[in-house]
Amino acid sequence: MPHKKGLRIGLTILSVLGAVMSMPLVMFSPMMFDAPGSDENPLAQFLFFSVLAFPLLCLMGGILPWMFKRHPKSIWLYGLTGLGILLLISAVTLLEVACSGDFSC
Repeated sequence: MPHKKGLRIGLTILSVLGAVMSMPLVMFSPMMFDAPGSDENPLAQFLFFSVLAFPLLCLMGGILPWMFKRHPKSIWLYGLTGLGILLLISAVTLLEVACSGDFSC
C-alpha cells in the first residue's frame, strides 16, 4: 500500500508514543505484589505480564510494518498495539470483576 504512507507514519508515531508513555506503568508494576497473598493470585500475575507485554507489543506494532512494508497485508501488524490494549483492558476488567479490584483475593 504505497499510497497509505501517511497512515503508516501516523500509526507508527502512535505506537511508539504508547510504548514510551507506558514506561512508568511498567516501572511500578512490581508493586502490585506488595499486598500479602497477591503473589499467588493468577489474575494479578496476568495483569503484571500484560503490563510488561504492552510496550513490547507497541514497539513491535510500530517497527514490524516497516520491515515488511513490501507485503500487501503488512498494515495489519499495527494490530499488535491493539492486542496490547486489549490484554491490558481485559486483565484490569477481570481483576475488578473477580476480586473487586484487590490484588490479593
